[in-house]
Amino acid sequence: MKRSQGNGHSGTRPRMGELLSKMVPLSGHDVEEILQEQSATRRRFGEIALAWGLCRPEHVWDAWCQQSADGTETVDLDRIGVDSQAAAMLPAAVAREHHVIPLRIANDAVLLATANGAMEHSDELAALLHRRVTFVHADMKQLEKMLDRYYPRG
Repeated sequence: MKRSQGNGHSGTRPRMGELLSKMVPLSGHDVEEILQEQSATRRRFGEIALAWGLCRPEHVWDAWCQQSADGTETVDLDRIGVDSQAAAMLPAAVAREHHVIPLRIANDAVLLATANGAMEHSDELAALLHRRVTFVHADMKQLEKMLDRYYPRG
């Protein structure tokens, strides 16, 4: 029986265990144990690896950025939140103009949430942030709430 690592996406999306194994020394046994725990608890692969001390938060965020590179993932901003250091990287006027908010910084990448497909501005945003950008989709109301919280008007 083939077990899935990740969050139920199919296709050619890279698996969290494969991505983490490139960053930290995860053995095949580690991956199998995490998959068994994931099956029993329904927790995410990266969450388990982190709880077991097999990686650091930045490894999980970097792997997630790599997984999300196709821009099709939808996130719950109320659940995952916004890293204030990431948000501080983008001027408020730009965030509001393009309707994006940086969620996480991972190595040379910034994960941006958008509700309106700001991907057409990826080159401009990458140049401004001095990093490659990866997008995830967010609910418009959640995005508006986060923009108001991190980039208050006036």
